[in-house]
Amino acid sequence: MSNIIYISEREFVICDALVSHGQFLLRSQKNSEYNFNIDIIFFALDYIQISSMLRGLTIRISNGNTNALNYTAVNKYLSYKNNHLFEIESEGEVYFIAASFIKVFENELEFNETSLGFDNKGKDKLIASSM
Repeated sequence: MSNIIYISEREFVICDALVSHGQFLLRSQKNSEYNFNIDIIFFALDYIQISSMLRGLTIRISNGNTNALNYTAVNKYLSYKNNHLFEIESEGEVYFIAASFIKVFENELEFNETSLGFDNKGKDKLIASSM
């Protein structure tokens, strides 16, 4: 299917948000099965509609009618050239996030460490991007 950015069977949770910089982090934590985290960072975030726990996910840029969200402010945000509506599908449900772009990283940060912000902490290995 076109416009797919990233697919994973791992579990992801809402991990962090940096509201002042419009950043939002979903993380699949390293554990005994996996030696690394997967951090999905949304940049220039405007709208979030998502579950707090995702068991497997597919992320794509929506081709659908963005007016279906029925929010004037969100649709105005999406009318600008570099803003997108991302669909996150997990366990048969579809969630939406409006943001400018996303990047997916592998890292070995600890549970209490974040990859959000302007430094490069946790952003060593880029594995997917919408840009």
